Amino acid sequence: MVPERLRRVAPLIVWSLCVVVASAATPPGDGLGAAGPLGLGVDKWVHLGAYAVAAYLAAFALRARDVRRVGLAALVAVALGGGVELLQATLPARHAGLADAAANAVGAGVGAAAYAAIRRSLASQPD
Repeated sequence: MVPERLRRVAPLIVWSLCVVVASAATPPGDGLGAAGPLGLGVDKWVHLGAYAVAAYLAAFALRARDVRRVGLAALVAVALGGGVELLQATLPARHAGLADAAANAVGAGVGAAAYAAIRRSLASQPD
């Protein structure tokens, strides 16, 4: 039987490993340079989504029930994003960028806020 703590943390670990591996891989062709919604590049939306998921999973792993823990979950995702940007700075086929780091941070905030909103909504439902 898998301990509950591992069941809660494993999705974050697996997701984080996938993000790191994908971020270290050589991008195909011209990468994700195409324009996406709101005039942002598709790559920025990918960053936002990846770190929103990371923050959500971190909040789940932390059993975030208050603003402090939800904030900590967002910080975990921001730290992951910062680490990935630093890693990319050392790779010849990749580059680190402040715009990417900003998209990571915005995504982390969105994911943490989504977790808090969903948790609040579920807690307010009658049994």
